[in-house]
Amino acid sequence: MRNRSLSDALILNAVRAIRALCLVLPLGVSLFLARLAGAAVHRLTKRRKVAYRNLRAAFAGEKSSRELRRIARRSAENLMMSLVEILRFPETDRKYVDRHFTFEGDERLKPSLESGRGMIFITGHFGNWEFQNVAGNLKGYPTVALVRLQKHPRSDAYLNELRTSKGAQVIRKGMPIREILRALRAGKIVGIVADQDGGKRGTFVRFFGRLSSTPPGAAAFSLRTGAPIHPVFIFRENLSRRHRIEVEPALPEPDPSSSPEEAEHFVLQRFADVLETKIRKSPEQWLWAHRRWKSSPDRRVLVLSDGRAGHLNQSLAIVDALRAEHASRGFAPETFSTKTVEVRYRSEARRRLLSFAAAAFGGRPPFFEALTRAALAPETFSEIDSFYADVTVSAGSSTAAPNLFAAALNEARSVVAMRPPFGLSRFDAVVVPRHDRPRAAKNVFVTECAPSRLDRAALAAQGEKLSERLALNGSPRVGFLVGGDTERVRFREDLFGSALDSLVRFSEAHGALVLATSSRRTPAWAGDAMKRALGDKRRCPYLVIARESNPPDAVGSILGASDVVAVSGESMSMVSEAVLSGKRVVVFTPAESPNLKPKYRAFLERLRAERRIVTAEPSGLGEALRTALSGTAGPEAPKDADVLRQAARKVL
Repeated sequence: MRNRSLSDALILNAVRAIRALCLVLPLGVSLFLARLAGAAVHRLTKRRKVAYRNLRAAFAGEKSSRELRRIARRSAENLMMSLVEILRFPETDRKYVDRHFTFEGDERLKPSLESGRGMIFITGHFGNWEFQNVAGNLKGYPTVALVRLQKHPRSDAYLNELRTSKGAQVIRKGMPIREILRALRAGKIVGIVADQDGGKRGTFVRFFGRLSSTPPGAAAFSLRTGAPIHPVFIFRENLSRRHRIEVEPALPEPDPSSSPEEAEHFVLQRFADVLETKIRKSPEQWLWAHRRWKSSPDRRVLVLSDGRAGHLNQSLAIVDALRAEHASRGFAPETFSTKTVEVRYRSEARRRLLSFAAAAFGGRPPFFEALTRAALAPETFSEIDSFYADVTVSAGSSTAAPNLFAAALNEARSVVAMRPPFGLSRFDAVVVPRHDRPRAAKNVFVTECAPSRLDRAALAAQGEKLSERLALNGSPRVGFLVGGDTERVRFREDLFGSALDSLVRFSEAHGALVLATSSRRTPAWAGDAMKRALGDKRRCPYLVIARESNPPDAVGSILGASDVVAVSGESMSMVSEAVLSGKRVVVFTPAESPNLKPKYRAFLERLRAERRIVTAEPSGLGEALRTALSGTAGPEAPKDADVLRQAARKVL
């Protein structure tokens, strides 16, 4: 309390000193200095990030980053110029208003004023909104302003002295409602600023495409008293001392049969529509630095893909966790949206240059936007630049720098799967498999396997659906998941053929059914070999060759319907999905195993040591399947989904 009193005194004395200076200097000079101060304050305060993020939310895809930064700066300049004008309110007279103000649409007020009916002026933090009350009173429109109580009482009292110096009255928010009702019933005009966040109890309307909480007071007073609501806005012309006040027609009345909540929403949505129109007309006039969408349930997620299905699957697993966490807070599904952009570079050299610059400067190099624009293919940069995101998600080293750029562009939260090629601290959440040996940190979330979208209940349903469709009998079922060539691993025909022969012999000996799928990476010759070996539908009733047909639920259906799963070991994503399904897993590698990345070998070795998988040579695949089918179940599947929810909770 003592600190607040001291700061109150300091603020009050500073304001009085500034007022004294403004009275000595010519008004034009004061306003010029205020513009300079506004630009400086904008650059130095954290509020510029709030302003820029709000502008991105409103105009992404419509205006460039340079335009948005200019608007944010001019908004701050307008605010400081307005402060100078407020400090000079006691010296403002009718002559000043006649010289520097024009009024448009004020003839719309005469019928209500002549009949003695009260009315409501509703506005936003637009232009010098405080000047509306002073100018209105000097022009013969007596106004009672509803004002917010400030946390510094002496400074608040001084501000209200300035507000009322020309006859306007103020009613503090939180005072008895009857004060406002009395003013309306006395035929007065009540001015209400209604564009700030209304909290969880506000009325949610669409504003710049996002749900926005709005204080319901203006609508509630109008519905209770019948007073018309006129949107009124003041425009500062060319960042000068000249102003234009525009009085809009009264907002339409809601349907009489509407409930009170529906009626309030109707009125406030109409005001939000008018306000948005005015802001689009002169965006620099609005106060962008307040957190207008603080209570909005809307969340937009940008997913950056490197074109690899496994990496995209990991990113989408994180998105699923974000969606589930969002829904757990009671928000409707339609308030969560995503966009996936495949990241393409102009050249490999430029990709390396951007990654090097990001690594050299801890993920945030100088001239980040220019570097990213120069490195990315134009269509990729355009897609990222045109989408506002609350969260950015990616997997894979080539998307790490664009992830941070997109996060910086939107002042968004960033999530990355797998260890990024530079500092972990730059990301809000890093989801890392244990085999990457991540260091402990508050933003690091360690999983046992690569993140996967698998849902055990969904798998069971997909498996049951496949079983019914194919009329599968009670024979043992083997899932056969085949990956393919990677940068370091190439399938060998002799080894893959040996695995197929062993699988077929096992199927014949034990009457087992095979449910098989290849991937887009599977070599064409391997797909042909699968068709030759597994072409008998009595042995293999479900065979998917991804190069020819790739149903989206193939892997999930196979995992759900199988008793045991055989998976090629070069694909960390496929092995992870098999393990997370809770089924017994046999891993075979139809390639030279030393070619596997060390971390892949460590991953498989750890899973084998924990008895989550059994490894087999291609020629011994059938024997390993027999052992797996007859053996006891291994340990419970990892609870990686819980880890992903923890990461989502931190980000949201």
